[in-house]
Amino acid sequence: MASGRDSSSSDEQETSLYTSDGDKRIYHRHSNHQIQKLEAYFKECPHPDDLQQLKLGEELKLKQKQIKFWFQNKRTQAKVQNEKADNASLRTENMKIRRENEAMQEALNTVTCPPCGGPHPEQVDRKLYFQNLSANNAYLREERDKLSILVYKTEGHPKPIVNALAYLHGPSLHASTSNNPHVTYGTSSNHLVEPPSLLRELYLREHISFAQPPQPRQLQCSPPLSNMEKVMMTEAMVAAVTEVITLIQTEEPMWIKSSIDSRLVIDQENYEKKFTKNSYFKTRIESSKEIAVIPLDAKNLVNMLLDTEKWASLFSTIVSKAKTIHVLESSKLMYEQLHILSPLLPPREFMILRCCQQLEEGLWVIADVSYHQVAFEFEFGTPACYKRPSGFLIQAMPNGHSKVTWMEHVEVNDKVRAHRIYRDLLCGGFGYGARRWTATLERMCERLSLYSVSDFPTTDDPGVVKTINGRRRLMDLGERMLKNFAWILNMPEKSDFSQQSATNSSGVNISVRVNKEAGQPVGLIVCACSSLCLPLAPLQVYNFLKNLEVRHQWDVLCHASPVTEVARFVTGANNKNCVNILQPSSAAEGGDLMIIQDSFIDALGGMVVYAPVDLSTAHAAVSGNVNPSDIPILPSGVVISRDGRPSATAELDGGCDNCKTLLTVAFQILVTGPTIYEELQMDKWTTSVDTLISSTITKVKAMLNCHDGQ
Repeated sequence: MASGRDSSSSDEQETSLYTSDGDKRIYHRHSNHQIQKLEAYFKECPHPDDLQQLKLGEELKLKQKQIKFWFQNKRTQAKVQNEKADNASLRTENMKIRRENEAMQEALNTVTCPPCGGPHPEQVDRKLYFQNLSANNAYLREERDKLSILVYKTEGHPKPIVNALAYLHGPSLHASTSNNPHVTYGTSSNHLVEPPSLLRELYLREHISFAQPPQPRQLQCSPPLSNMEKVMMTEAMVAAVTEVITLIQTEEPMWIKSSIDSRLVIDQENYEKKFTKNSYFKTRIESSKEIAVIPLDAKNLVNMLLDTEKWASLFSTIVSKAKTIHVLESSKLMYEQLHILSPLLPPREFMILRCCQQLEEGLWVIADVSYHQVAFEFEFGTPACYKRPSGFLIQAMPNGHSKVTWMEHVEVNDKVRAHRIYRDLLCGGFGYGARRWTATLERMCERLSLYSVSDFPTTDDPGVVKTINGRRRLMDLGERMLKNFAWILNMPEKSDFSQQSATNSSGVNISVRVNKEAGQPVGLIVCACSSLCLPLAPLQVYNFLKNLEVRHQWDVLCHASPVTEVARFVTGANNKNCVNILQPSSAAEGGDLMIIQDSFIDALGGMVVYAPVDLSTAHAAVSGNVNPSDIPILPSGVVISRDGRPSATAELDGGCDNCKTLLTVAFQILVTGPTIYEELQMDKWTTSVDTLISSTITKVKAMLNCHDGQ
């Protein structure tokens, strides 16, 4: 091939391989069909891993090395083209600014001031003039800040004060009671831990994270919005609502089937023709659309989605933090932090405008769009993602249900690489795609519907729970366990403590916190977490974890004693979703332990969360006479997720899903003892929790016939 051959065309049409002697290149020209398939795949996943390359090569009858080199060449070509486009845009912008400067200079040279008869600008000392302006501006800013603080305090909202020495309680969700003076699993104590003793340097070792609560940077009092800011926000929101309505109501060619997993994605070429957008990063675009029927009337659903606290509660397995910053007449500015339930992945942060508009009777649209133009005292580090206009259309149905069409459209900074075992989940769109939102919304609304029933449904087995109020209190406690468990998985700092497998495991991450708040265990809590991949379908793993006949073989809480179910309440249309009370046989023989468990499974995965309680706490929980928020409880559990790779059958209920499972196991252990800790004790506790979670994972893998390297 001639050396002067055009690089862009050759990269698209052929790849080259060196021969074994290293002296020759063999060029392979690709067919139009192969190029079209590769191009479509590149748009969705520019960095395929080895398995994706292998599968794509089998489909296109190409070697894996050919696929690998094609994507390398294509990324290089795309980078060069982007740089050329950026340079051309910068040259054009530079020329425009230069012409504007020349016009302004010419205007300054000829300006006069007839109304006041003032001197020509060149006749005054410009330097002194600008110095006076700067001084006046600084004075006005200082006065504005003083007034803002005064108004803020007058309204009764003191500035939040951060105490760096005291951690830090999570949500009011945690522990049970016990008198064991040593290391305990999921139980609480009356010993008080002094936070300052935890901050001595000898404990800040590289493999332990003394965690702060997973929350955004402190939200200080934001100055009032100017009229100009309000106008800009309104214009941005109007444009977002219009775009969301257009995208939701448009089908092909705007929406096409993904070449990876056949879900609906936005065709970016058609999108850019219709909507002019500036990319905020060298990005990967994530887009998806799903339709679901929700068992809740449309007006109540709209109100829940617009209430920031209810939004965070409804999607607690996705939204780790949500807060309203400013409220306008027709929209609001809010902060939200999203996460996938594993400490291996950093959360995604958004500052978004949210607006609701009723289009007609029984039809609403809610639109979100990222917005960073307001001067509030809230700083992001380096944004990793930007939400293009996204949202959902809610249509009332005659049976009290709602039809929801959900659309997500996000730019993701491709330089922020996901952990290897979660890469397919994120690149495939299942991580934060519309499917996850609609599946969660459907499951939570089913739970709300069953919560409000006035009598025990036929699917329930009340057992030791005698009243409907006791049933509701137990469901409240289960929901609180799920929220707390989701909270602890959003570890703010993570470090590998030990490695179990070079291929399928992430090692053990350990975080430490001190709790002193009522409703939580008082003392030092060690949380250990590990994520791994299993070559089994999620439903198969879920059924195994729920199987009471083998529970005692892997769960240390059972003390090797068989477990029986003493109460069960179904929380969804799928009878596998339930909250139940378990009793090890050792408790029936005079022991003092019960297990409260809440679990669910949907199309994308599930959770099994459980916590030990003593008999008195269990009786208080089922009596219905105690507020669940006053019951201290410390949940541990397992998160089950699809790995994001395409499979023959996407639904879990059929039991034929061939995708693999991403498993995250997390334990919380309350550590009790003297208030002054020695390094030897800290080593002992962290070693104990590491051994506990590692041995549990080893047992589960052995019982499922899974081994390293599978």
